[in-house]
Amino acid sequence: MNHGGSRFTPLTKKIELDIYSDEVFNGIDPFDNTNWMYLGALFVPTDYKAEVLKNLNDLRCIKNHNWNTSESDCPENCKFHKENNTEIHFKEIHRSSARFMIAKDWISFFSKEACQKHRKMLYCNILGINLSNINYSEFGSGGKTELNIYNRFYRTLLMSGLNYFFKDYLNIVVNSIFHDRGSQEHHEFFPWHPIKQTEFEIDKLSINCNEIEFIDSDHRNSKSEESQFIQLTDLILGATFSTIHNSSNNSRKKEVCELFKPTLHKLLDRKKSPNGQMIGDYYKSNYYRTYQVSFFPKYNMTPEEVITYLDLHGKIQRKEKLKVDNFYYSRLIGSKNQQTLEKWF
Repeated sequence: MNHGGSRFTPLTKKIELDIYSDEVFNGIDPFDNTNWMYLGALFVPTDYKAEVLKNLNDLRCIKNHNWNTSESDCPENCKFHKENNTEIHFKEIHRSSARFMIAKDWISFFSKEACQKHRKMLYCNILGINLSNINYSEFGSGGKTELNIYNRFYRTLLMSGLNYFFKDYLNIVVNSIFHDRGSQEHHEFFPWHPIKQTEFEIDKLSINCNEIEFIDSDHRNSKSEESQFIQLTDLILGATFSTIHNSSNNSRKKEVCELFKPTLHKLLDRKKSPNGQMIGDYYKSNYYRTYQVSFFPKYNMTPEEVITYLDLHGKIQRKEKLKVDNFYYSRLIGSKNQQTLEKWF
């Protein structure tokens, strides 16, 4: 059974997934000084999980693309096994040639091989929150404000991805949800509430775990291959933020962003004609309903709007309520003060 494509008779298929997630906190746009939080999630179909992992590992073998976990068993005897068996973290990719080269190969894999027309090995949802347009005072105090905001929008990240990517499936099964270790695991609601809320909101969804599993993003520390997917999430999220906001002057990071730029161009070109026809490049690409980048809120939210539309606590609401017209998807068409992708480099 092929779970990868989306062109089939509607509501006849079941898909099983694992989800991997990470975030960027306190990202400042150097152009307008706005403060951003980015959330990212990879939805990995279980049918493709082993293949994706093999691709990621093989790309660690920079010269031959033939990786073996044990250096002594490496058929290539390349002598660079220890250097290549490293954590791929966007913030650190400039610190070694191995990280830099692997990061470029992973970005290419994500942009091309993992998202073919009839073969979807990965789904990716990224949500950028403009914190400068949200009144912090409505999200509590005591050092938990940003975590409360993150908790609120993490479930939006899950719901929007599951609803948008897999709308044509009769059943969606999520076996596990993984998150990089961090302050979220100590939040009162975060480990369990997004799961309960998301499953409650989507009738055809079953989630086979009660809590989010936090793992070290470094596979050498976690002793788990699940960490590889967290690293890929971090890389994509970091490249997205850095490309959009031109936040780094490092030449290696800029080269990775330049490599990712054509993909991001397509993801952000979601123009529609006045009659609603989808004319942007996104809708013609393999990324349609497979990868998505969205932003919120488009306009400054008043305290009353925050209270009305954003449930900040652990209560299960009957239906998810968000002001839909405050989401936006294109950064190519903006205000006079907004730079285009062409100007970011």
